[in-house]
Amino acid sequence: MSPGSEREPPQGPAPENQEILAENWLFSRLSQTVLDSFSESQKQALHEAITDPKSGPPVNIRLTVPFWRRQFYLAVLSGQEKRSLVRRRHERARYPVRTIANIFFAISFAVVFYAVALVALALFSSVLEV
Repeated sequence: MSPGSEREPPQGPAPENQEILAENWLFSRLSQTVLDSFSESQKQALHEAITDPKSGPPVNIRLTVPFWRRQFYLAVLSGQEKRSLVRRRHERARYPVRTIANIFFAISFAVVFYAVALVALALFSSVLEV
């Protein structure tokens, strides 16, 4: 180091923002170049907007269902529709309801539901007759 020159402070997020960067799913998907383009206050504002619990749906059920050697997730979300008509049309085109997987799921769900209902009906009818 030459005399009179000062050492530059280390670049990188402030200690309190390191936790935010580590736990936020959006930041983990962005490249380091994009992350470096945000100021610390912008990163904090993005984190608060994404993690605000009031912005989510009132019914938010998320389950992991083991099925043989694999695990699947099931998410049920419900609430007042807040998306614009343009966004709904775009998402309807991008994520159609009538797919092979969705049809298979609906049929499987119906079969399981009716099987459970039949077993329950058989158990309750035998209890009432005794």
